Amino acid sequence: MRTLPALALAGLCLLLAPRALADGDPARGKQLLFERGCAACHSFDGSARPGPTYLGLVGKTRKVTTQEKPREIVADEAYIRRSILEPNHDVVEGYMPGAMPGLAMREGDVDHLVAAIVEIGGAPKPGPAKGEKDGSLGVLAAATLSFVLGHIGLSSLTLRRPLIQRLSEKGFQGVYSILVLAAFVWMIFAYRAAPYEELWRAPAWTRFIPVVVMPIAFFFMVCGYSTQNPTQMMQEKAVGAEPRGIVRITRHPALWSFALWGLAHIPPNGDVASICLFGGIASLAIAGMLHIDSRRKIALGEAWEPFAAKTSLVPFARGGVGKAFAEIGIVRFVVAILLYVGMLHGHRMVIGVSAMP
Repeated sequence: MRTLPALALAGLCLLLAPRALADGDPARGKQLLFERGCAACHSFDGSARPGPTYLGLVGKTRKVTTQEKPREIVADEAYIRRSILEPNHDVVEGYMPGAMPGLAMREGDVDHLVAAIVEIGGAPKPGPAKGEKDGSLGVLAAATLSFVLGHIGLSSLTLRRPLIQRLSEKGFQGVYSILVLAAFVWMIFAYRAAPYEELWRAPAWTRFIPVVVMPIAFFFMVCGYSTQNPTQMMQEKAVGAEPRGIVRITRHPALWSFALWGLAHIPPNGDVASICLFGGIASLAIAGMLHIDSRRKIALGEAWEPFAAKTSLVPFARGGVGKAFAEIGIVRFVVAILLYVGMLHGHRMVIGVSAMP
């Protein structure tokens, strides 16, 4: 008879055991966390992201607001499942309602997600969380400034001419490329190590901005690097030729591709580090257009004026769009689309975050 209470207790434990751990596959759940975009806002290792980390989540007491009433709850499997299906039911203190979009999915997928989060959300390992103190925003700002000012400074006639006299044109281009590449690599590593400091919580609709803008950016990039253009490096002699293709639309197509890339990624990334990185790239692209126009005007003299009069810095400002697209041809459109599709599929593997909204 004494065994009955023990058996009853064991049966009760089995009934109350987390269903996700029995039915869900944590490995499949981790795949879904990336596919559904959850990994874009929640880290697995305690590092800073827009949303709370999954590490150490299970069993943690959380202050939430439920139906406009504050309360404390313990993060268990039921809470995790509810947060997936009804993200606005329990809003964690410090976060706005609607920040996490609801996910329409099959019940089996919910089980997989819960199982993965429960597995990741066990007790955190001792020591500082990864990525939280590896870098600083000051280092990122310095790296970004070196990247932007290095480009403009080394391209200015004040520095460029004496350096070419000492190093030759090819020698200067080699040194220029090495220094700019080094600054770029430093900026990327500084960005990855920088802490997350939120300036605004990006609405869900902002995730569609890069998806819409990036095909245009790829189109400008492909056309810009495959069309003769006196604004491009070492193509100054083309200033006397009639503008063709994308140059009829803008004389700085490649720089516009980088400007669009940077600007499109600012709204969905409302943190200081992202604004520094993407804002720096966009600023360099826009400043580069003005800088190149000024430098070409000085270097080419009267030969620059007819070309500048037939083209524009701002896209589509001079008209002639129909003729421009006819000269661009279908091949460049196809290449741009293929690059865009490749970016959509490879973004998570390369960047660590899905490009899909």
